Amino acid sequence: MTKEKKPAACVLGIDTGGTTTDAVLYDPLTETVVAKGMAPTTRQDLKNGIHHSIDSLRPVSGAKLSDIQIEKVVLSTTLATNAIVEGQGRPTGLILIGSRPKGDLPTDQVAQITGKINIKGRETEPMDPDEIEKAVTQMLPKVEAIAVSGMMSVRNNAHELAVKKVIRCHSKMPVVCGHELSSKLGYHDRTVTTVLNASLIPIIEGFVQAVRETMAERGIAAPVYLVKGDGALASLETIASKPIETILSGPAASILGAMVLAKTDSGIVADMGGTTTDTGVVRHHSLTLSPVGAKVGQWQTQVDSAKLSTFGLGGDTEIYPDAGAPVLTTHRVPPACRGGAKEDLTPTDLLCADGSLTQWDTAASQYALQFQSRRAGADAADYLSQAKALVVDRIVARVFNEADYSEGEDAKLPVIAIGAPAKTWYTLVQNEADVHRDILVPEHFEVANAVGAATAAIEERVEALVRPDEATEGYVAHVGGRSVFFEDKDEAVAFARKEAGQIAQHQAESQGPETIHTDVTDEDIQQKIGWRWRYVETRVQAVARSGHLTLVPEEEKPAFEKNFD
Repeated sequence: MTKEKKPAACVLGIDTGGTTTDAVLYDPLTETVVAKGMAPTTRQDLKNGIHHSIDSLRPVSGAKLSDIQIEKVVLSTTLATNAIVEGQGRPTGLILIGSRPKGDLPTDQVAQITGKINIKGRETEPMDPDEIEKAVTQMLPKVEAIAVSGMMSVRNNAHELAVKKVIRCHSKMPVVCGHELSSKLGYHDRTVTTVLNASLIPIIEGFVQAVRETMAERGIAAPVYLVKGDGALASLETIASKPIETILSGPAASILGAMVLAKTDSGIVADMGGTTTDTGVVRHHSLTLSPVGAKVGQWQTQVDSAKLSTFGLGGDTEIYPDAGAPVLTTHRVPPACRGGAKEDLTPTDLLCADGSLTQWDTAASQYALQFQSRRAGADAADYLSQAKALVVDRIVARVFNEADYSEGEDAKLPVIAIGAPAKTWYTLVQNEADVHRDILVPEHFEVANAVGAATAAIEERVEALVRPDEATEGYVAHVGGRSVFFEDKDEAVAFARKEAGQIAQHQAESQGPETIHTDVTDEDIQQKIGWRWRYVETRVQAVARSGHLTLVPEEEKPAFEKNFD
């Protein structure tokens, strides 16, 4: 009797980029790509691009797709990022508790009510129930979601929760409180984050439903996750309430995928897409996070994201003739070889025109090259050479000569090039430019973003703080939107460690059936005054994760805390 062969258990990773939606089947046991494919991104209906990318999957090394069992589906999406940049969020109201933060806000529907919490988490001005009721009932007919934000809500969330309770009595529309999204001080940025998140919830609902329908139509019953901007995973249910956490998820997935494919623990990842090139750094399996959070369009948020540097260079970057020579812009135009205007030229067209790429309309690219070289009064071959040199020069200037990566250990980091145009352009850089770093273009470089999605892991981080409480000569532990007071410092730290660990563990376990491990660390911060040292605070961090990549905030925290939010 022959033993029945068990189907290979793979992860389906899908990345919806600006130009293409890429898909891979990844075997986590053998750490190999089993199948890959890509399809055009359909921005007006991302479901179609996801459908077609799955249909395009082709085995890499003789594997039979019918023998593969999908155990998990992971997506990264541009939906939230695009909606914020293009101002497509749904009408959202904002109820502010206490003073108004300084700076612009992403909504005009704003109501202020009384109430105040101080930096220690004590209520110093009570709320007026009638005022809350009036603000809520007047706002509800005008909006599709409501954000609630109070200055010190991260130290005491009682006021925000009281307002949310009143809203819930009148409506089932989405309601988001500031303390639910961030534990950081910074009243303005937290308020912006809260409003944007609320405005995205009605949009993400349609996407989540489309993903569920797509998987059901294909008989895929595996759990579905999305990649967050910090490279960690979140379940569909979590993203339905916190869609803003998916901003910049594509670049984060690309960094993870590059490291997996290059089989190295450190490097500068350069992801060349259709419109831009994104660069990020991984050091010893640690993905560097932005010190202040993701910035999207004009809005600075408190959403954790990979620390990225982005510049205008992609396969679809516009080239035009001026003063007898080509000019490389930062704007995107459809390449002539893929149905763009017949006189438009892009880096992709340059490769089609010289025969490096053959899958698109070579004749259209050659026509665009001839058209522009005639306009410039130049020989077509010379014009082509000059235009290619411009692309190489921009890569060298923005990737290899970037000041942020030029000191100490970083000066020796290799560049890992990924993205559909990467192999040709970085081969030219290696052959024609004077660069002093190793260049790695790994196998499957063109779908590294989808590989990153497939290999991402759950990670939840919770921070807590213990500080002296001058009013009682004791200590206060700030954790989970609460402030708890103690007479003894060790008791306060023990409480903060326990609470932070339990919250992180619960948040990670709620994402799905992964095995979660939680680590809790604490650090005493002291300030030197003359020849003496003064205790300032104890910082506690709990990290619950299912994978091996560590997400490390690149942040220089102040030695003492200012008394404002």
